[in-house]
This record gives sequence, structure tokens and C-alpha cells, in this order.
Amino acid sequence: MKGVNDVIKKAVKKKDYEFLSHEMHYLETTGVISSEEKEKILNTYEIKTGSNFIQTVLTIGALLLGIGVLSFVASNWMYFHKGIKFFLIIFGIIGFQQAGLRLEATYPKTARSLHYIGLLIFGAGIFLVEQMFNLSINFNTSFLLWALGTILIGYYSKDVIILLFTTLLLFIYINGSMFLDETAYPFAVLIFLPVLYWMLKEFRFPKRFTFSLNALAINTIILLLFEFVPKIISAYEEQIVLSILFVLGLALAYLPVPEQVQKITHLQGHLLHGITALFLTYHYSIIFAIAYLIFLLYLVNKGSLISIAIICALILRYYIDFSFDFLPKSLVFIIAGIILIGFGFFFEHQRKKGETNHEE
Repeated sequence: MKGVNDVIKKAVKKKDYEFLSHEMHYLETTGVISSEEKEKILNTYEIKTGSNFIQTVLTIGALLLGIGVLSFVASNWMYFHKGIKFFLIIFGIIGFQQAGLRLEATYPKTARSLHYIGLLIFGAGIFLVEQMFNLSINFNTSFLLWALGTILIGYYSKDVIILLFTTLLLFIYINGSMFLDETAYPFAVLIFLPVLYWMLKEFRFPKRFTFSLNALAINTIILLLFEFVPKIISAYEEQIVLSILFVLGLALAYLPVPEQVQKITHLQGHLLHGITALFLTYHYSIIFAIAYLIFLLYLVNKGSLISIAIICALILRYYIDFSFDFLPKSLVFIIAGIILIGFGFFFEHQRKKGETNHEE
């Protein structure tokens, strides 16, 4: 039979260990477990040390090295022959990626930093090749090509940071295409989104990747609506777009999604319907605002903290619109403060009521 010291300890984050220690102390004081059992349980865990710091140092080092290499090449670019220029770009991309592949098994964090350098050189290489051969490629298309390279490396290396960078490149691509160049709608992003959502599932739904990918999808839908709704309907196009986004926000807030992404997706849904509702109050009558306020109060009763922020924004919206000349400005802030304190009291009362029922 293994002793406590023979058990392989599970490494957890410091905040998780502190939470676990707090809960074990509570169970000990209530007599559920003994002091020996508490120590035995806690001794099966240990706090993670150094991994985040090491990765941060390596990432910063990769960025500095990549920028340094690119700066050196750029400063001497005019002196190189085209063939040498092209060879340097290809050698830089393949060299750093190959070095990263070789070090993956033994030094995975260092391997990641080499992948980052390779991707930086790949992105810079796209723009340099365009300049070198006088290629008339659209500026935003270059970011699309860069995203294509990052998504392949991100999938192979299972690196969430690379995939986050991919979503950033796609943000630049779609918004730059619509607002800077005013070209046709960037339909290529519609191919990337399903692939990225498939990767999200494959990587077991990392939170940061989930948030950025959902934001990219929402951004894509918004641009799609503002591009095509005015072409289909000539009147009330802004009102129609906002109404569709409002319904989309409600759908996201209650969509039955996997448990791992439920909290993030529902939060983004509440934010979307909250923001669009504020704009819709300028298009619909006061009845819409009252009905929406009642809905928000219902959500608050269910424990939604984000709904409190939306209610405050709704109050501020009408305060700015009507200026409340019949009320002193200080009174408006007093009323808002009373509302927030009332919500705080309500939540505390609900929590204490839940604790009482649990004890019984």
C-alpha cells in the first residue's frame, strides 16, 4: 500500500490550491473530516511553479529575436539580390520551424518560441515578397495568407497562443477589407470559422480561444448584416440589423452549448443583446425599454450580475438623452446608487437564504 509520500502529486495553480485549502479547513472545522484527513488530501496536490514564468520569458525572447532578425534584414534589404532575399525568407521560415519540431519532445516551451519566430518571419516574408516582385496583392489579403500559415502551425503544435494570433489576423482581414479598402465582403473568413470551431473542440475548449473565436464570429455576422441588409431592404436597415443582432444575443445567452464554453458564450450573448438594446431604444418606443427593463430585472432575480451593468447603462442612456432637467443631477446618482445597493442586498439575502437551507 502506497504512503502519502509515494503518491504522485497533482500540480495545480496557486489560486486553486488556496481554494482547496480553504474548503478543507471548512470541512475540518465542521467535523466532516479530521485534521489528518485534511493533511492527507492536501498532500496529494502541489502548486505549479515556474511554468508560466518560463513561457513568458521564452515568448518575449522569441518576439525580440524575431524583431531583431527582421530589423537586420530590413536595414540591409536593398543590398541583397532578389534570389538571396527569397532564400533568406524561406530559410528563416523552414529553419526556425524545423528547429522547433526537433526540440518539441525535450524542450517544448523553447520549441514554441522557435515556432513563434518562424511565424513572424513568415508574415514579414509575405509583405517583403510582394514588395520584391512588385505583386499587387491587396493589403488585407496578405493578413489572410498569414492567417493560413498560423492556423496550420497552430493545429500541428496544439498552441492556443498561435490560434489566438490567427483570430487577430482574421479580425484585421475582415475589418480592413470592409472599412479601409471597402472591397467586397471577405467571404474567406467563412471558411476559417468552421475550421477554427472544429479545432476549438479538438483542443477541449480553451477559454481564451473560445472568447476570441466567438468575438470573431459575432464580428463577422455584424459585418455581413450591415453589408447585405441595406441591399435587400432600402428602409429601416439599421433598425433591422440591430433587431437581428438583439435576437442573436438572446439566442447566444441561452444556446445549449457544451458545458466548457457555456459561461463564456452566454456572457457574450448577454453583452450583445445588452449593447444592441441600448441602440434600439432610439428606434423603438418607450414600451420596448420598459419591457426590456422588466426582462433584465428577471435576469437579476436569477443571479445575473451583467444585467445590473446593463440596467445602469440603460438609466444613463435616458439620463443623457433627456438631461433630467426636472431633477438635480446629484439625485440621479443617488437613485442609481440606491438601485445598486438594493441589488447587492438582494444577492446577499439570497446567498444567506441558500446557506440556511443548506444547513437545514
